[in-house]
Amino acid sequence: MRSRSRTVTMNSSAVFDQIEKMGDLPSLPQTLLCIQKVATDGRSCADDLADGILKDQALTMRVLKVVNSALYQRRNQEQIRTVRRAVIYMGFEAVRKLALGLSVFDMMSKLSRSPYLTNITRHSLVCAGFAQVLAEASRRVSPEEAFVTALVHDIGKVVLLECSPAHMDLVLNDLSGGLPALEAERRHFGITHDRAGRRLATRWKLPLEMQNVIGDHHDIDPLNPPRDLDPLLGVIVYADAISRFSAAPEQHAAQQAISRVAARALGIPFARMEEIYARAVAEISDLAACIGHGVGDLMDYGQLVNREGSSIVAPSAIPSGELARRTAAQLDLYRKVGEGIAAGHESNEILGLILDGAVQILGFRRVVLLEVDQSTRCLVPVLCSGDGAQELAEHLDLPLTRGTGALALAVLEHRSYHVPMAASPAYQGLSGCDLLAAARCAGYAVAPLQTPSGVLAVMYGDAGPDGEDIVAEQASELSGLATQAALVLGARQSTPTR
Repeated sequence: MRSRSRTVTMNSSAVFDQIEKMGDLPSLPQTLLCIQKVATDGRSCADDLADGILKDQALTMRVLKVVNSALYQRRNQEQIRTVRRAVIYMGFEAVRKLALGLSVFDMMSKLSRSPYLTNITRHSLVCAGFAQVLAEASRRVSPEEAFVTALVHDIGKVVLLECSPAHMDLVLNDLSGGLPALEAERRHFGITHDRAGRRLATRWKLPLEMQNVIGDHHDIDPLNPPRDLDPLLGVIVYADAISRFSAAPEQHAAQQAISRVAARALGIPFARMEEIYARAVAEISDLAACIGHGVGDLMDYGQLVNREGSSIVAPSAIPSGELARRTAAQLDLYRKVGEGIAAGHESNEILGLILDGAVQILGFRRVVLLEVDQSTRCLVPVLCSGDGAQELAEHLDLPLTRGTGALALAVLEHRSYHVPMAASPAYQGLSGCDLLAAARCAGYAVAPLQTPSGVLAVMYGDAGPDGEDIVAEQASELSGLATQAALVLGARQSTPTR
């Protein structure tokens, strides 16, 4: 009979002993305790909080970078150059939690030399990006609070890693064998990371709502959430789940089910989820740069996308061979556009080539280019291509207001929209009643033409009143053509009048 080596399992008391040691680490508490002291002193003001943050130069820089990131700049283009101004602009409590979250995350990233720590901090950062956009779409919890809470939600994993890297290796080995994560942690540590995290969060006196999310985020089944699900906890639960999505086809049905329940639980129209995922992908790298951490390329974080700019929420509807043909044709079109600009060809001639490309290469049936008339605050059709496009264009002289739907929002919010199943009531006005009445299409895509002077026009494409819906690949490719068209408009602006 062969003998088997036996690994001694840790118990929860050993983990709690390690938490006590971590609670006394000198690298965090000075800043953390100062911020907490200011928060509990009713006589404290913005200057007191700013002074506490300013004692840590690295933290000061991170706070200012995050405050000036896309997360906040969507509301105001003002650059925040001092911590005091950040407190006034964002609010005392928001800056306090941001400073706390960044402090804890920074400590998480430096506690251990284990390569597993990179995975923990990367996942936390990606989860924070998703939490931010889900909270913003839900409007039930502030994006700032969701961001910082997600940033530290897995600190319990760092606790376990600090207790015993060898036991963590055993956990990872069990995970590779298919054992659920919490069960593997309980087997080798006698406690799970969520419970260990709550203990440390309490030791550090993090805000109570943070403590609760850290300790409870695995108590919620994403497919069967309670009706009275706490909004902040709900955002973190679904951000955590979504950040683990993979591009594996066999996982798509389960991931789609989670997306549907997440939309319902958070009060978000399901039709907006794909747009939300795409936005998160675009912002995660920016957030990582603000904090000073890398997340690798797109395939590194959760395999969220199967190629840059295309989310996996909807399965690929275009065969790889056809995509390759389109890519080659688009590259040839881009070459012609560049040559036309360099040769000084008429802008409308080059724009016409681009619109024809949207029809002939991308498969849109109707494409319309609408310029922004700032004097009348209207969208004005100027060029079109495709069968029935002229008739549609005559009805798209629409006001530049949110009531116009995604066609105007592309200009107002400087981003592209993919609106499949446009008549669905789930969109709650995003589709645009006047546009749908004129187009009578299954779905459409719009992309802004953004130049250094702002958004000067928007490109619209659909498959006609009797055509099929627009798929994600087409919407993404239309954005690429819109970028080329924006180069043409930018060149036209820079050409001196004679």
